[in-house]
Amino acid sequence: MMFLRSGRDTLRKTYSGAGRAFSFLTGEVRGLQAAAYILALSSLLSSLLALLRDRLLAHLFGAGPELDIYYAAFRIPDAVFIGIGALVSAYMLIPELARRDAAGQRRYLDSVVTGFSLLVAIVSCAAAAAAPWILTRAFPVIVADGGLVELTTLTRILLLQAVLLGFSNVAAAVTQFKHRYTLYAVSPLVYNIGIIFGAWILYPMYGLPGLAWGVVIGAAAHLLIQVPSIVVDGYLRHPVLSEFRAFFETVRLSLPRALALSMNQLAFFALLALAGTLSAGSISVFIFAYNLQGVPLAIIGASYATAAFPTLAYAFSKGKSDVFMAQLSIAARQILFWSLPAIALLVVLRAHIVRTVLGSGAFDWTDTRLTAAALALFAVSLVAQGLSLLLIRACYASGKTLVPFLVSAISAGLMVALGVELLNVVQHRGMNDFLEVFLRVEDLVGTQILMLAFAYSLASILGAIALMFYFQLRFGTFFAEIGRTFGEALMAAFAAGAAAYATLHVIGDITLASTLLSVLLKGAGAGLIGCMAAILVYFMLGSREYAENALAVRRRIWRDVEPVSSAEQTA
Repeated sequence: MMFLRSGRDTLRKTYSGAGRAFSFLTGEVRGLQAAAYILALSSLLSSLLALLRDRLLAHLFGAGPELDIYYAAFRIPDAVFIGIGALVSAYMLIPELARRDAAGQRRYLDSVVTGFSLLVAIVSCAAAAAAPWILTRAFPVIVADGGLVELTTLTRILLLQAVLLGFSNVAAAVTQFKHRYTLYAVSPLVYNIGIIFGAWILYPMYGLPGLAWGVVIGAAAHLLIQVPSIVVDGYLRHPVLSEFRAFFETVRLSLPRALALSMNQLAFFALLALAGTLSAGSISVFIFAYNLQGVPLAIIGASYATAAFPTLAYAFSKGKSDVFMAQLSIAARQILFWSLPAIALLVVLRAHIVRTVLGSGAFDWTDTRLTAAALALFAVSLVAQGLSLLLIRACYASGKTLVPFLVSAISAGLMVALGVELLNVVQHRGMNDFLEVFLRVEDLVGTQILMLAFAYSLASILGAIALMFYFQLRFGTFFAEIGRTFGEALMAAFAAGAAAYATLHVIGDITLASTLLSVLLKGAGAGLIGCMAAILVYFMLGSREYAENALAVRRRIWRDVEPVSSAEQTA
């Protein structure tokens, strides 16, 4: 009897602990700053896992042909995910859910799941069949080297990831609509854990296919962690197409956004195809640098854009244009506040960051310097990318789907055209020598890949400028709302970059012989001094964003502190 009682007590404690964990994950989070901080923390943790993932890949392969095949295999699955997933994305589903009652929400979402299932099954099967033909034309150098069979196999495995993430996209709409930002924030963590499992455990057993299956496992975890709370809410219990017209109306309204995202994906595909015509490892250098600049973008730009979207959609649906603009301005100013100093530190500390994160095993000094130069070029557009994420979401929240499509289409076309033209420009010895000296890669082979990173950044900046002018023309106050913050952030960025550079000059830069600990300590020390310089500038200028962030942190610690402004309480 004592044994049975002990067993029951153990089970009761286990279920109680699981229940508390479930309640914590599914609890609602209100307020822009609170939601943004949770998403930013999750993005930081997810980014650390992503950096661990990239370090494993760099250690195993370096910037070489095997990793080129792995990254090339994502192109078709990513295109399927972006193109089909965007038709039923959170940016379209949340406004639809917001204007329905509870019963209507359940019928609508069940119809979306059913319709999406049919759509994604047809497209995925067609993509799997057409993969050899597409890959042969997109990556002729890889195919010429005998990589078509392996590239096709990985592509077909990774299509399962695209399907799973598509369903997770639908689940994320409910998760965000219910303000369950903690649960939404955990999903990318389990996704990256799956990829690390594939690199660490499955790759030694099965080679590159094992690596791909790890990605699929991560995508499955990304979906499954969100499902229980959705089922508890009453969704997914009657998966029938009961709201046939509503589903197809959503698809119709989503089509401009799907086309816009597809344009961006096709442009990225084209840049990687161009990279595939360059020296071996160019695709890997491009992706490594892109992933590294994606860390601050996810922590800053994506966090504020995601946190702001439900309130933007709700405010516009209720006709509260003043609340809509206040929320948009707050998020835009915060993106500027954090991103501009981050750009300065990324540019100055680029080699330290790359060497610390990726400098292991097969990833040699040449790979480090090329990736660091590409990172600097990507980082230049960090503010533009963050603002674009926010402003595009604001367009969707206000029902304007055509504007993001037009801007994305023009930016994508410009990105590819610039990539082709810049690759032609570097064929001229004088221009090539100037760029190599400027980026400190004059003695390296394969520097042409840097032109593709520059093309990406330049097109991103021009696209963000176009979106900002659109909101200025539409509301008339956008530039006035962000102007002061932009000037303060620019001065803080200059101070951060100068302080970090001066610190490196005093303590010494890194060399080929530098140890990992030495690189880490020098980079961290210079980065810390740079951050302190930025904080000092913000404090001396009386930055509103500095005061808001300081007060938001204090409110997390001392609950009785008064809010900084009424505008933030609209979140």
